[in-house]
Amino acid sequence: MPIPPLEPLDQYFQDLCRMVAKTSWLPHPDTVRALGRAAFPTSRAKRQHPRFTSISKNGEPVGMYDDNTTPTWAILWAHGIVGGDRTGWGFAHVWPASDDINSYTHLANLAMIPECFASLTDKDGPLTGYLRWHAWTVYGWKPDHVEPPQMPVDYNNIQWRYFSKFDAPRIFIGQRLSKLNNKRVRILRSIMEMRGML
Repeated sequence: MPIPPLEPLDQYFQDLCRMVAKTSWLPHPDTVRALGRAAFPTSRAKRQHPRFTSISKNGEPVGMYDDNTTPTWAILWAHGIVGGDRTGWGFAHVWPASDDINSYTHLANLAMIPECFASLTDKDGPLTGYLRWHAWTVYGWKPDHVEPPQMPVDYNNIQWRYFSKFDAPRIFIGQRLSKLNNKRVRILRSIMEMRGML
């Protein structure tokens, strides 16, 4: 007997989005504006670009290939959060712009979502349109290389939940980098100092 076909799930998207919005944490709009750029000059490591290798432009290092650590640091540190139990949480990207150092750790491109909802918001999952429209209309941001998103159906009935406002994200991120001394931090500190990001 063949596997039954999957029925269209569109009719459930609004309910799913309301659940995700009420149980997730998004960056505070004022904190996104206060940081004003990507938190770190990183992009996603791949087989041909291993973790901790440099991203260069005209022979100068401008960034570093990394794993999902720097996006996680970005959303937490920008809101003054250090430590704590991350069990059950996923750190999701709103747009799949993992090769772009201006997008990979930009707060407007990040959300902390219960792991059980991760597939709904991953890549082109059914709820990405809601998160992208939110980022575009609330933060005024999208990756440079993408077209402006379209407003999803019933978007105005979604209530988002935000981290508490944090006024000095750049200073706090700089303080965290000055206190740590692992390989990732040493490389990041050097590149960010050279680029005037610290």
